[in-house]
Amino acid sequence: MSKRTKMSGKRDRTRVKLVDSALDVIREKGFYRTTLEDVARRAGMTRGAIYGNFKDKEELFLAVIETRWRPVAPIRHGTTLHDHMRIVGEAVVAAIPARRAQALGALSFQIYALSNGEMRLRIAQLNAELYRRGAERLEQQVPAGELPMPAAEFVRVLHALTDGLLFLRFLQPELITDEVILKAFAAFGH
Repeated sequence: MSKRTKMSGKRDRTRVKLVDSALDVIREKGFYRTTLEDVARRAGMTRGAIYGNFKDKEELFLAVIETRWRPVAPIRHGTTLHDHMRIVGEAVVAAIPARRAQALGALSFQIYALSNGEMRLRIAQLNAELYRRGAERLEQQVPAGELPMPAAEFVRVLHALTDGLLFLRFLQPELITDEVILKAFAAFGH
C-alpha cells in the first residue's frame, strides 16, 4: 500500500468520524447550539482536524446531510404506482421513531438555511441532484402514464409530502396518525 493510499484512508476515516460526531451532537443540541468544539471533542480530535477536512461548519453539516440522507422508501423494480405508494406510506410510518430522533437537528438546520441565502442555494443544488436521480429511477420503474405528473415534479412532491407529514406527526400525533399518512400516499396511487 502506498503512502498516498494510507493517507487517503486515514483522511476518509477522519472525515467519517467527524461527520458521525457532528450528527450525534446536532441530534442532541440542534444546529445552532452545536459548535465545532463540541464536534471535535466528541470525535476525540481538535478543531484543526475539522478545518483540515471541511472549509467551515456549513460544509461539515452539508456532509452530514449528503452522507446520511436516504429516501424513506427506495423505488422497487416491477411495482405499480399504487403498490409503490402503499410501500412508501408504510415506510414513512415505520421511519417515524428514527426520524423523530433526527428532527431537532433537521429542523434547526432548515431554519439556518432559510436565514442564510448561500446555504439555502447549496441545499437546493444538492436536492436538485437527488431529485434528478430519483426521477430517473422512477421513470425506469413506473410507466409515465401511471404518474399523476412528470417524474421530475413527482419526486419533489413526494419529498415535501414525506417531510411535511413527518414533522406534523411529531408536533401533533393525535391528528397526523398512521392511518392519515397511509391514506395520503395511497391517494397518489389511484
